[in-house]
Amino acid sequence: MKPIVIKIICALLFAPFSVFSQNKLKANISNGEQKNIAYASVALKGTSLGTISNLNGNFELALPSGDTKLQIVISCIGYKSQVFSVDSLLQIQKKEGIPKLCLNKHSYQLQEITVGKQEILKDAQQIFTNAINELPKLLDDQPHIGKYYFRQSHGNKNSINRLIEAAVSIYDPGISHKIEECKFNIDELQSSLDNRDIDFKSLLGVYKYMAKKKDVPKDSLLLNSTNHNDPIVKERLTNNLDNSKASFSKFFTATNMIRAAQKERRKNSKPVNPWFVNGGPLLSKTFMKKHRFKLDTIIQYNGEATYKVKILPNKNYKGLECQERKFMPIGIAYIRLKDFAFFRLDYGFITNPKYKGYKFRGERHGTFKGNYKYHYLFKIRFKEYNSKFYLNYLYSIRGDYNDDLSGSHKVIQEMVNTEIINDQDIVNQQFKQLNWKGDHYKKLPYHKEFWDNYTIMLPTTEQENLKKNLEQELLKK
Repeated sequence: MKPIVIKIICALLFAPFSVFSQNKLKANISNGEQKNIAYASVALKGTSLGTISNLNGNFELALPSGDTKLQIVISCIGYKSQVFSVDSLLQIQKKEGIPKLCLNKHSYQLQEITVGKQEILKDAQQIFTNAINELPKLLDDQPHIGKYYFRQSHGNKNSINRLIEAAVSIYDPGISHKIEECKFNIDELQSSLDNRDIDFKSLLGVYKYMAKKKDVPKDSLLLNSTNHNDPIVKERLTNNLDNSKASFSKFFTATNMIRAAQKERRKNSKPVNPWFVNGGPLLSKTFMKKHRFKLDTIIQYNGEATYKVKILPNKNYKGLECQERKFMPIGIAYIRLKDFAFFRLDYGFITNPKYKGYKFRGERHGTFKGNYKYHYLFKIRFKEYNSKFYLNYLYSIRGDYNDDLSGSHKVIQEMVNTEIINDQDIVNQQFKQLNWKGDHYKKLPYHKEFWDNYTIMLPTTEQENLKKNLEQELLKK
């Protein structure tokens, strides 16, 4: 396969309707102990514009022009929210470099909380159930469009062989509609780097086998082809592999468990497998029966008391298909006390320390060796805007379908919200303008002006180095 080196981005016609920025604010967020704070929410006060900090505590925010009195609100679970003057931070950025912002820790003791007549629940399962039941009231039921920065990488801690960075629009018809009715448009591509070494002969055979089982869409050209070196066959195989295993729509619908929640029992449910062929895990009555919940503590978020609930397996949980005992589910949910609003949910599968492994030729293999590893992990963050809740950040990590059989390669997909559009005239206008095909593997031209004025999720130092190494490897070819 020839390496694909593309640096990309979309037309100004499809850019957010906010006034283009004249400045980008960059800053670092840490606590009183000088430890970086990851996933802190950064919101431009009075607007839906915002971003989050990366694992190094750094963020970048594109600012609308013409307003010198802008303020940002920085909040993170377990910390007191802080408001900062944008103008002051820009002055520091100009004279001294990246501003250092500090948040102070804050937690509640149960006896300290006063919430009027509302009862403080101690039953964690009831808290979680209430949170699911309240979703139709808290999530927006009007059509709206979210603007997101998306990143996808393939590889391990030492190297990556595939990277995509893009601006994405997501049309959501409202919470009364199924998540499958959401639509996606790739507005612009910032980069698309491909250095994978694919065995097309084997892949063609695998495709034909999977097509017979109806696990992948049928392509007559591929089904009838015997020449795996044909450039058209290679391109079709690559596109089929990518879109069947890691399409943007599958990432969104399988990972966003809160948006996909169901009050009733999951219908026609099948075991969740590593590639979500049967759909991702859903918050439903079935989910409630297969997990147990434990109230850990009550902490602060945006000045509000928030339940911290642990999610653990119970005896009814069968685990992943064909791996019933090797992995077990674990998670944490943060739910606002006053109205049971989900702020955050982390959920995944880790190695089971009680797994006894299997015998082969008289020896036992696969036993727990003291290292917990995630088979897959989701991170979901919501933010409040005009009394409704919207997806703020989505993250998924799981085994890479391009793995070299070492098991160390992962595919990571993540996106952060940069703007919410809920003005119905603008929503309708953009809905008619965009094509909503949502194929982030498609080649697009790069537009520098767009990215100069678009908020991205800053890469960490590690991510920057991995990208530079990938670019260097491609230049050698």
